[in-house]
Amino acid sequence: MNNFQVEFYGQAAHSSFDPWNGRSALDAVELMNDGANLMREHVLPSTPIHYVIPSAGEAPNVVPEYARVWYYVRDVDREKVQEWYDWLLKIAEGAAMGTRTTHEVTLITGVHAYNLNRPLQEALQANMEALGEPEYPEAFHDFARQLQAFLGIEQKGLNTAIKPLADGEEEASGGSTDVAEVSRIVPTAGINVTSAAWIDLFITLISISATGGMIPASGDLRDAFVPWDRGERTATPVAVGVPNTLTRARDGNCSSSATGFDNPRSGQPTPTVAQYPA
Repeated sequence: MNNFQVEFYGQAAHSSFDPWNGRSALDAVELMNDGANLMREHVLPSTPIHYVIPSAGEAPNVVPEYARVWYYVRDVDREKVQEWYDWLLKIAEGAAMGTRTTHEVTLITGVHAYNLNRPLQEALQANMEALGEPEYPEAFHDFARQLQAFLGIEQKGLNTAIKPLADGEEEASGGSTDVAEVSRIVPTAGINVTSAAWIDLFITLISISATGGMIPASGDLRDAFVPWDRGERTATPVAVGVPNTLTRARDGNCSSSATGFDNPRSGQPTPTVAQYPA
C-alpha cells in the first residue's frame, strides 16, 4: 500500500464577479479523481484505490485556491503498488496542467508485503491447540445472540472453535498493515481473534515476533507462549494452564494466520526462525 496526499494550489477569485481570474484547486482535485476512477477499469482486481477530500474550499462564492485529496492505493505485491502509484502521480500532474494550478505530492507512508514464516505459524497453532478452546459464561453467549438477533442472522452465540492452520498461503483478504514491515526485520506471525459476536466483522490482530514481544488483544498472553526449537524449526508445545484473559475476555474463533493482509510476491523466500540469531 501507498498512503499519500496531493495538494493543489490555484488562485482565489469571486465565483460570480471574477471567475475568469480564478484557478480552482478543487477543479484539479475533481479532475484527478475522475482520472483515477477511469483508471480503475484497467488495473487488476487486487488493486483497490480509495480517496477522500479533506479540503475543498471555504465558500461556494469563492474559487478555491487550495484543495487536498488523500489516497490509498493497494495491491498484493510492492512492484504493482509502485506501478499504480506512478500512474496516479501522472494523473495528478495532468489535473494540474488541465486546470492551470500547481500541485505537491506527499507520500505519507507505504508498506511491503507480509513476509510469511511457517515455523512460527506452526508454533502459534500448537499453542492454541495445547490451550484448547476458551470457555465463556452463558451471559456472554446471550449477549452475542442479542447482537445476532438485531442483525437478523442466525443466533449462534460466540464461536470458540480453533481453526486449523491453512496448508499454505491464502488469498489476500484486503487491508494493509505495518506489521508487514516488522516481519522483514524479525520473524513475525499473527493470530486473528474475534472480539464480538459471530458476525465476522470485528477482528483483533495479535502479532508475535521472535523477540518475544506481544501485543495482546486484552490482558496478558505471556502465560500462553510456547517455546519452539530454533535449530529443528519445529514447535514444541507444552502443557500450560489457560490464562484468565482467554476465559474472561478473548472471543474464540481463533486461527493462526497463514496470510498477511498483503501477500508476499510469488516465489519470494520466506525467512525461517533458524535464519535469525537468538
